[in-house]
Amino acid sequence: MTEARRARYVALFAAESRSLLAGARRALAAWRDAPAERAPAEEVFRTLHTIKGMAASLEYEAIAELAHTTETALVEVRDRGEPADRAWLRELEATLDQIALGCEAAAAAEGEVPAPGDKPAVAARIVRVDLDRLDALFEDLGGLVTARQELERHAERDTLSPVARAAQVMARRLDTLQDRILHVRLAPLGEVFERIPPIVRDLARQLGKEVTVLVQGEELEVDRAVLDQLAEPLIHLLRNAVDHGLETPEVRRALGKRPTGSVTVKARRDRDSVILELSDDGRGIDREAVAARAVAQGILESDASLNDDGLLAVLSRPGFSTAAAVTDVSGRGVGLDVVASRLHDLGASLSLTTVPGHGTTFVVRLPTRLGIVRALVASIGDERYVMPLTHVAEFLPWDPEAVRQVDGRAVIELRGELIPVLDLRRLLLYRGDAPPTRRPALVLEANGQRVALLADAIHGQVDAVVQPLDRPRGMPRWITGATVLDNGRPALLLDLASVV
Repeated sequence: MTEARRARYVALFAAESRSLLAGARRALAAWRDAPAERAPAEEVFRTLHTIKGMAASLEYEAIAELAHTTETALVEVRDRGEPADRAWLRELEATLDQIALGCEAAAAAEGEVPAPGDKPAVAARIVRVDLDRLDALFEDLGGLVTARQELERHAERDTLSPVARAAQVMARRLDTLQDRILHVRLAPLGEVFERIPPIVRDLARQLGKEVTVLVQGEELEVDRAVLDQLAEPLIHLLRNAVDHGLETPEVRRALGKRPTGSVTVKARRDRDSVILELSDDGRGIDREAVAARAVAQGILESDASLNDDGLLAVLSRPGFSTAAAVTDVSGRGVGLDVVASRLHDLGASLSLTTVPGHGTTFVVRLPTRLGIVRALVASIGDERYVMPLTHVAEFLPWDPEAVRQVDGRAVIELRGELIPVLDLRRLLLYRGDAPPTRRPALVLEANGQRVALLADAIHGQVDAVVQPLDRPRGMPRWITGATVLDNGRPALLLDLASVV
């Protein structure tokens, strides 16, 4: 590793460890107030687990060992099912302080790592801006967008009035301001991707495995808030790939494979999203073993089978694991439930494809920008939904007589192509009044496929100021946020790419 690259890793390690430990201290305070709660313990555990991995990749062995030892103690307390002892919590707080000091000392020993409170660096007309300030600016922008839409609605009554002309000028300038603010928030994926090779190689060394790492798409940019939350779920997926996916060199030789396994991380742009593909050429996921464990835990019926979506749903259940033993890498309940939760918080989606003997691929669809999307407003009964326009190809008048059944699926023919038909009422489990006689169909394009989506009505376009959503259990994965329309009505945001 070159000195310049290591310096970047160390700087990122220092910044992320501060942020993670700050969150862990907040969780610890909540745990002291409610010793029987489990969520604070999970938050502290995730922090220790992530810092351990980062420290090990930089060969900060003392920090990694202390984090691992603390993990072990925390697991015993967490799994005991009893309220945490306050004296033990004080010891845990002292240990977190010790880890924080170790992280700062290790980073400072390598030189030129900014300490907390240093003034922002200014060089070559580049200024570092605290993300909280950008978030506040973005919230103000969202308020202006909502106010603009209200003004435009009133201006439609007299399009030649001075108010209407002023609204048009303000709309153009606000569009420019919005684009510039969103652009300022973008950061390259390389800030996370450049840490992947050393982390993967370090995990492989721990497990006695050989691995090559291929990373592509580092130059693509996403919102800084997305990037800051991406590292942890990405590291968990990589740990699973190396620990559970790749075989040892001896096993691979016996199977006729090259002794060195491969892990590939590729990023590509798809309209307003970035697609991340994390693949390994290992053993794949044993569906029968997962199904047997799920049956034993009462999650599945004894005769149930698992397709890829069902497999991901089972593996994403909190606490579910097929690991036979605890290792330094995995097996302590840090699984796909953490990954899925963090990605859903970002408005991202997760899917997997696995082939026994050939490996597994996880696909993450990330939004490149957060907060404001140009969207179409559609309705089902009295309920309103907004859909990003980037995946809407065209509209069709709906003719029920044109529907055919092919392999058990409803399809229509569009310019010689058979397109599956989905009803938004069925997707959203709507149980209200009967649908109207005349309904519009939206032709959606995503993931190289097209579908026709039926709605009850279309109500035009808006700039939707999207807010994150606390997801209750059972909510469909294609609902990723919420907004308030200019008339004050709430509306849920649909991720059309997850529908296709």
